[in-house]
Amino acid sequence: MIPTTTSPRPAVLESQTRIRFDHCDPFGHLNNSAFLNYFQNEREDQVEAAYGLDIHAFFRKTGRAWVVGQNQIVYLKPALVREFVTIQTSIRQVTDSSMLVEHIMLDEKKEKLKAILWTKFVYIDVRKSERASHEPELMALFDDVVVKEETPALFEDRVAQLRGQMKAVTQKA
Repeated sequence: MIPTTTSPRPAVLESQTRIRFDHCDPFGHLNNSAFLNYFQNEREDQVEAAYGLDIHAFFRKTGRAWVVGQNQIVYLKPALVREFVTIQTSIRQVTDSSMLVEHIMLDEKKEKLKAILWTKFVYIDVRKSERASHEPELMALFDDVVVKEETPALFEDRVAQLRGQMKAVTQKA
């Protein structure tokens, strides 16, 4: 179900995508709600490429899937029509039936922080319409790839931490 590998799997996944015209407002800025779609679509592709986990095939086989229980997002700079952006995602926390995934959008050169999203996913058995526990092979994957550094408990504190890190990087350059 989940390919095993002996090589280390990355904790932070990264990809780039272009902001599309039809996802933007009249000012050429990515629409606020469209950020969620960009983040989730990139995460889905990243997980399949990095970990070999096709969540749709997994659902068809097991009847289990993750649903969004909560989103927290902050918009820091606009993402502009036709701009390439970098999206980084990582699992920050895991329980037996949920996970906290962080999504970060940066400009193409990774010099400007555009948005940060925390999504709490809840694992459910769709056939029973109830919360489920992650299978042992999923927990093994998560244990392998969850970010090991401590994550602040509050979203606002994490945003401040990331902004401080970006400021330090740009001051060095």
